[in-house]
Amino acid sequence: MYVLNEEVKKLVKINETKFSEHGLTERYDLQEWIDSDPTILSKELGEDEDLLIIQKEFNRFDKTKERLDLLAIDKNGNLVIIENKLDDSGKDVTWQALKYVSYCSTLTKNEIISIYQEYLDKKYPGEKYNAEQKLSEHLNNEDANINIGYSQRIILVAREFRPEVTSTVLWLRGNRIDIQCIKVVPYLFGNDVIIDIDKIIPVPEIEEFTIRATIKETEEKDIAIAKNISDSVYSQYWSRLLEYGKSNSLELYSNRTGSSDNWIAAASGIIPGVIYSLVLLKDKIRAELYIDRKSVEENKKIFDLLNEERELIESKFGRELNWERLDDRKASRISVSTSFIRDDYDNWNIAIKWHVENIKKLENAMQESLSKIKNKF
Repeated sequence: MYVLNEEVKKLVKINETKFSEHGLTERYDLQEWIDSDPTILSKELGEDEDLLIIQKEFNRFDKTKERLDLLAIDKNGNLVIIENKLDDSGKDVTWQALKYVSYCSTLTKNEIISIYQEYLDKKYPGEKYNAEQKLSEHLNNEDANINIGYSQRIILVAREFRPEVTSTVLWLRGNRIDIQCIKVVPYLFGNDVIIDIDKIIPVPEIEEFTIRATIKETEEKDIAIAKNISDSVYSQYWSRLLEYGKSNSLELYSNRTGSSDNWIAAASGIIPGVIYSLVLLKDKIRAELYIDRKSVEENKKIFDLLNEERELIESKFGRELNWERLDDRKASRISVSTSFIRDDYDNWNIAIKWHVENIKKLENAMQESLSKIKNKF
C-alpha cells in the first residue's frame, strides 16, 4: 500500500504489519470491530448487503460447547456465520465454519428470535429492545421467512488465508455453498495502524460471471444426475417386465435384454419399420404400434390403410384405441394408455401386468390387417 506525498508528488510505501505486533486480538478487537459496525464487511460484500449481528460467541449448540464468533442475518433472512482468524486463517477454518453452519441450519425462527433477544439484552441492558420487532425492521417484513432450508452463508475473515483454505473455499463455491473470504490487513503509517479490508473470494470483478458459470455447471450436473437416475429406473423396470414376460407368453420381446430408455420396442416381423413399443412416462404408461419407416409418405399410407380396418382392429382389441396420424411428424402411432406414476415402485407389478396384457392384445388385433397390406411396402 502507498500514500501520496503531495509536496513532492511521489508515492511512499507503507509497510504491512501484523495485528499481534500491536497487541490486537481476534476476540477482543477484530470481533468487536465487526460487532459494533458490520458495515465493515457489508461494504465489501456488495451494494445490497446489510448484515444484522444477532449474537456473538454463540455456543448453544446441542451436545457441544463449540463457539462461533459472530452470527448475523442478511436482508433475505439467511443466517450468516462469521468466523474470524486474525493474522493467519489456520488450516481448519473451513471445516470449523461448516460445522457451525450445520449446527445453525436447524434453528427455527422462534429460536433465532430468542437468540437475538438474549444478545440485545446483554449488549443494551435497560434499553428493552424487542428482537422480533428489530428483525422485522431489518427484513422489511414481519412475516418474512428466516433460515429456510440450506440457505446459510459463511464469511471467513483473516489477514492471510492459507492455500488449503482458499482451495477448499473455491471448491465449496463451485458446489453452491455460499462462502466468502474477507482479507483484513493492517499497515503501519507513522504512529497509526491503517486497516485495509478487501474481499478476495469471490473476486468482485468476475463474481457475476463466476456465479452464472457455477449455476450453469450445477444445472448441467443436476440434469446428468437426473438422467442417470432415470436410466437406472428404466433399466430396472424393463428388466422386471422382461422377466415377467418370460413366464407369461410374451414372445414379442423374447430377444430383448433390456433398455435404459423410457421405451422398449420389438419389430412386428411383418412390415419393416413397423414396431410394437411399450412406453413408461412419469405419469402414464402406453402400449403402441409405432410406424416409423424412412419415408413419411409410407408411414402415413400405412396408418391410413390400418385406419380403414379400424372397426375390425378395435373389435379384436376389445376397446377403442388412440389413432394418432401425427401429421407434423415423420412417424404415426396407434396406441392405448393409462395413468400410472412411474416412481410408484411398490406398484410396478400392476404396470408391468398392464403392459404385457395390452401389448399382447394389440399384436393380436393388428396381425391380420398388417398382413393384408404388407405386399404394398
